[in-house]
Amino acid sequence: MKDKVCFKSDTSAQIIILSGFVIAIIVLGMGTVLYSSANSGQQTSILQSDRAYDYFENIREEYGIALMVSSEKGEIDPFNDSNTTIILEFEDRMKTIVESHGFVLNFTRYEYFSDRKRGSVNILFTDGKKVFNDTVIYCLVTGRIIYDTISPGNITDLGAGTYPWCEGDGVVLFNWTAVGDDDYDDDTSANKYEVRYSNSSIKNLADFENAILWGFLYGALKNGSEENRFVYDIDPGNWYFAVRVYDEAGNPSNISNTVAAEPSGWAPEIYNITANNETSTFTKDDPNQPNLFAKKGDNVTIKFQVSDRDNDNVTISLMIRNRTLNSTGWNYGDWFESGNWSMGNYSYQILSYNNITEINESWEYYFNISDNSTCLTDPKMRSVPSGAPYNYYWIKKSIKGI
Repeated sequence: MKDKVCFKSDTSAQIIILSGFVIAIIVLGMGTVLYSSANSGQQTSILQSDRAYDYFENIREEYGIALMVSSEKGEIDPFNDSNTTIILEFEDRMKTIVESHGFVLNFTRYEYFSDRKRGSVNILFTDGKKVFNDTVIYCLVTGRIIYDTISPGNITDLGAGTYPWCEGDGVVLFNWTAVGDDDYDDDTSANKYEVRYSNSSIKNLADFENAILWGFLYGALKNGSEENRFVYDIDPGNWYFAVRVYDEAGNPSNISNTVAAEPSGWAPEIYNITANNETSTFTKDDPNQPNLFAKKGDNVTIKFQVSDRDNDNVTISLMIRNRTLNSTGWNYGDWFESGNWSMGNYSYQILSYNNITEINESWEYYFNISDNSTCLTDPKMRSVPSGAPYNYYWIKKSIKGI
């Protein structure tokens, strides 16, 4: 029977990759807990051991990688044999093992492997015993760590402009030529793009890091491809944008050239809608909207609040119709426009429409608001509340009004 090496609960093994990123793998019992730290051994975050090993934090170092191995008890073989080893298998980009190293894990030791600038390394534990034609028995495979010390190329032709269509709010359209995983290598692609923006020009890395982080764009295309991307929810104004590229190992590029652009307009919004001082919370696309009650024959006052983030000229229409129930079902009267207001370039205005009379069964109503934003489907239009039921909502008579 083959004996396998497994770790006692009172022993531990520690593996530290000494590089620009530090990774420590602490093996306790049969479990593995990963501690990782980016650029600093003092700030540590914990990754759960049940995550796929292929997602270990990536590492990088200018001239290669170094490995430190230590054992708290001097040995980790439960049978007190001091021949437990760790094996490192280096793979190239084609996942072919091009180099392998093994050493006894019963003391603290450093192993440094130079000229290994990209690829991956598999870390395996074995009992080191010769069984059946010198075959070693693996006890625990700790995973695969990708290492890469070459940064992607930086973007040199970043372009930006106002998004020309009406979908979305505060949208800026970008275009640039994609770069490679390693500089501008053909047939390779980077991992993600970091987008930042500022109200002043971004001239260097310090300016970039002090700028507002919009977020990351993923799914980079291969080197030389044309990228067309957009960001959204940018406040009105003239902004400066720059992009930084990262590869899978976390190597950053230099920042791109800086471009200035204005985002597209924001559609106006309507909210805080009340009928006879009774507030109803409208939810987009919710088919079960609440009713706003009024007595039969009551005058009804509808109040609502409107805002437009970029202070465009806004027009609001309130559409109302009578809805009655008869023996064959609901009878819907014709829509009529009961109110139409031009707000001018105001924000956060409270408007009201009064004296909707002659309620027979219920009134349905919806708002349609528009502004003078410039886009291909000008002006921007938005029915608010938008969604269900069928873009309108009820003011029903109360039971007492029957």
